[in-house]
Amino acid sequence: MVQKTALSDDELQQKLQEMAPEWKVDKNEKGLPFIYRVYRAKEYLKGIDFVRQVAEEAEKENHHPDILIHYKRITVRYWTHTVSGVTMADVEMAQQIDPLFEKD
Repeated sequence: MVQKTALSDDELQQKLQEMAPEWKVDKNEKGLPFIYRVYRAKEYLKGIDFVRQVAEEAEKENHHPDILIHYKRITVRYWTHTVSGVTMADVEMAQQIDPLFEKD
């Protein structure tokens, strides 16, 4: 795992474009940035299987996302609480998660 320091807005945009281009940046109610992606599964149980795979990867790296499940739509959000921002560790997790999603 990489050192956890918050990326600047410009650094974050550049790293997402390079490593996880389908991820977006937003801010929470406190104005703190996070990255997220919405995945749409063909079937409910395929979405649940994807969530299980994300959880296993997060557990291996000891870096856990927020996961929201709305039937077949799964939202994965990352930021690092200890630095109140998005780090390279978050971007790397986004990059690791993308291949887990089956695109039928």
